[in-house]
Amino acid sequence: MKKRYLKILQALPVYADHENNAKKILTLTPQELIPFNREKRRNGINWMEIYLENDKIGYIKKLPGAFYKCEQVSLDDESVKGFSYSYRTDNTEEQLPMDRLFFPQGYLNPDKEQIGTIKLECIEKAEENKMSYIDLEYPAALIDVEEIRFRKGDKFYITHKSDDKHDIFMEVDNFLGKQGFLLKKTNTSNLEDKWMYSISITIAILTVLGIFLGFLANGWIVVSGLMILVGIVVAFIFVFVLQIILMILKGIFNQIRKRF
Repeated sequence: MKKRYLKILQALPVYADHENNAKKILTLTPQELIPFNREKRRNGINWMEIYLENDKIGYIKKLPGAFYKCEQVSLDDESVKGFSYSYRTDNTEEQLPMDRLFFPQGYLNPDKEQIGTIKLECIEKAEENKMSYIDLEYPAALIDVEEIRFRKGDKFYITHKSDDKHDIFMEVDNFLGKQGFLLKKTNTSNLEDKWMYSISITIAILTVLGIFLGFLANGWIVVSGLMILVGIVVAFIFVFVLQIILMILKGIFNQIRKRF
């Protein structure tokens, strides 16, 4: 399984090379999930290098609103429950967007249509009663809905996360058969950034410990509870500064990768 994906949001031509006059191989359609390698910049244009069938390479232009870069995350909550849906095979009506399919419970009229219900929930810490949930209903004559669950530490991709503050869903896919929608307030950690956090914590601990032992060896400090507190404060400041430095280095590294 590839590690990085793009979700295509509009029709996009695929070029054989990262040049405007290169041959067009095919056209991607909205909703496709395409694995990609990296971003490249040539002659003032940013290109995404993507994998096609049989690991062949193609290029698409990086245009505003053209695609969404899927985010690989692990779940921080104890558990979450979401849903997937599909139109019934016997349905002949026009397929509707999600905001015309799912409603808060009590919105639809049970006298006029068959109603199905689904409960979405995020359980951050069950013992402390930290959780969020919402009960939704939908027209059961139009769509079939199935429940999906993830547990703490499960890995999946956020394939679309709306910037609309009124949108309560995010679309996810673990590429192992579990695909659908979770509450957008689900707590996750970006796997690409986890290494930065681990490195910063390790370096901070070693640095503070080294400084402390150095001062102690020279008789400049006396071990006490107050000095432990000072060490913790110094470590926190150091981690914060190191995170900023690592983010800057990551940005520089990504810019370098575009050139090669």
